[in-house]
Amino acid sequence: MITYKNTKNIHDSDLRPLYVAVGWVSYTNKFKDLSALLPTSQNVLSAWKDGQLLGLVRTVGDGLSIVYVQDLLVMPKFQNQGIGTQLMKKVIDESSNIRQFVLITDGQEENLAAIEFYKKLGLHTFEDTKTCGLWRII
Repeated sequence: MITYKNTKNIHDSDLRPLYVAVGWVSYTNKFKDLSALLPTSQNVLSAWKDGQLLGLVRTVGDGLSIVYVQDLLVMPKFQNQGIGTQLMKKVIDESSNIRQFVLITDGQEENLAAIEFYKKLGLHTFEDTKTCGLWRII
């Protein structure tokens, strides 16, 4: 049975296998302890089974005017089983009173399934609105 937790108390030894499994090396190469990302996050929801971290969604923001989905990860062998959907629905529900709900993802062809997943949850691409997204990565 999968259990969902709302906690920022997740150790690097649980987080690192998840980030490695999905290939997020920009995190694993840069941060010695991934748990350091959690305390200043607005919200951290996670999915667990038999003590293994299967998925995680992490948001940042002010809790009033904006919430930004920073990370959504699900172990590859557990993808397409509703875990990511449950995590996102919980974050969306908990953010229903916040003015802006933002998620930015890679728009390349190999990520089109993820984009369609987000659209099914009610999110829109910038092309669908008169919104301009600007960014800078250091």
